[in-house]
Amino acid sequence: MTLAEMIGMQEMRTNEVASQLVESLDYPVSKDAVITAAREANLGSTLVEALSKLPEREYADAEELTQALNAS
Repeated sequence: MTLAEMIGMQEMRTNEVASQLVESLDYPVSKDAVITAAREANLGSTLVEALSKLPEREYADAEELTQALNAS
């Protein structure tokens, strides 16, 4: 397996984990609550770092949070 394939697989896994987190949250949810949930689930520093770039606000539903993640 090439390095590029390994990196691609890792990115796919991170996206899958992020999707599962987003779907599991109780909405509305704040940025801080999202980060806390990721840390409590031991989802790793890469995902927590990505979540820390979210705008400081409350998210009404999973779709809204996903859009913000994709934009950051």
